[in-house]
Amino acid sequence: MSLLGGNDLKEQQRINELEAKINREKQKLDKKLTRQKILLGAFFVDALENNSVQGLKEYTADNLLDFLSRQGDKDLMTDLVKGLGGTVETKSDNKNDLELNASLDEHL
Repeated sequence: MSLLGGNDLKEQQRINELEAKINREKQKLDKKLTRQKILLGAFFVDALENNSVQGLKEYTADNLLDFLSRQGDKDLMTDLVKGLGGTVETKSDNKNDLELNASLDEHL
């Protein structure tokens, strides 16, 4: 063992142990937050299914797809929105709107 840096190894091991402990605590927190989101989601699904909150179905149908930013998430929730009585703009509808707007712009 060298006279220089003998404690460095112990200090590095202690740092590694602390980092591992931090990572374990972060994982626990992530699991807790995920569980909270799942329970909150189940609560709202129950409220939607039982129509127990006046206006919640309409609000959800009108705003859920606008809240979502990823197309895959929007695609996933389309049936739910339709089931709540909402209307869903399809990709072909959007394409037709763009073509119509382009055609109108040409004539103006």
